[in-house]
Amino acid sequence: MELILLSHPEFFSEESNIVSRLLENDSFTFHLRKPKASKREYFNFLKEIPQSFHKRVVLHDAYELDQEFEVKGLHFSTSKRAIANSIKTEGSRSTSCHSVAEAKELDGKFDYLFLSPVFESISKPNYVGNLSMCEVKAFLLEERKTKIIALGGIEERTIPDLASFKFDGMAVLGAVWTNNPQENKDLIKENFLKIIG
Repeated sequence: MELILLSHPEFFSEESNIVSRLLENDSFTFHLRKPKASKREYFNFLKEIPQSFHKRVVLHDAYELDQEFEVKGLHFSTSKRAIANSIKTEGSRSTSCHSVAEAKELDGKFDYLFLSPVFESISKPNYVGNLSMCEVKAFLLEERKTKIIALGGIEERTIPDLASFKFDGMAVLGAVWTNNPQENKDLIKENFLKIIG
């Protein structure tokens, strides 16, 4: 199953070093998502990551850096999905959705979709969502063009439940970074190793 690690939404000290070490030792795609960040902050962060790892980074926002850094792809939030076709990229295109109906509507328009929240979110307390897992399971057995990536509440204890659903991959965030990565830097690698088994 494909593994995607989303960045913590806010920058913290030594983050680029931690990400670089994870990319060096394990096989996964890193989604750089910083909702409040400027283009300059994205640029500076990418400069701190070894160039050899840029092909494993997907950008949320700051899309113009795609050509400069030759990243793996671009991710379009629901609110930015309308501009996806107007932005040229050699890489992958992904977006997020929150229902099976939405995923069906987007089939074939993106390389992969985050479907969330599959379980109760770790990074957004009390964010449960309205997915019917019976409907999700049936949908994942259907023929489709776009990969479906599970997001929301993915942690060591919930990963076994994903196997029976036939997701194409899983994306993690809160289980690795915790809600305060600045104070929990020593736990990040340990948390990540629990996810990859």
